[in-house]
Amino acid sequence: MLRAKNAEYDLTRIYQFDNMVQKHYIDCVLILSYLEGKLPSPLLDIGTGAGFPGIPLKIACPKIELILAEGRHKRVQFLTEVVTALELQKAEVYGGKIYASFNRPVQGVITRAVETMALTLARVQNCLNFKGKAIFMKGPQCDQEIAEVLDQFKNQYWLKQNTVYSIPHSPHQRRLVVFERQ
Repeated sequence: MLRAKNAEYDLTRIYQFDNMVQKHYIDCVLILSYLEGKLPSPLLDIGTGAGFPGIPLKIACPKIELILAEGRHKRVQFLTEVVTALELQKAEVYGGKIYASFNRPVQGVITRAVETMALTLARVQNCLNFKGKAIFMKGPQCDQEIAEVLDQFKNQYWLKQNTVYSIPHSPHQRRLVVFERQ
């Protein structure tokens, strides 16, 4: 569906099939091995775009409750089509941006290179529950962002995980950073 609708909905700049599989699907599901196969639920995927990382994670962990948040109308339409076509249960498409006023309680939020970690944490203050996880899929150079969060939110979040990894059979380095709400 991603390849078929990419041009119409402006979903991704990655067009080559092998790169699409590697940089989208494998990268998204790979983090499960670093999270011991467990995801918080409900999980809010902020700025999901074409459904990454949310949809691959939902397929791999069908029991989680998932909220796919996306502000761009065309992508919201695509996400709705995918959720319907794949008959994903407990998967909701939220057609809007997540602001600090968003107050629906969740146990986890996840983002994939959307914005800085500090900006995301400021936006989820009213929805991320106590002991909730903020999961960030980042590039390898995010030490400054981590330091900023530890300084700005020192009494609100603690750094639970900071894992450097590579996408198998590729030169692509990634970083999985998890903060827990205190």
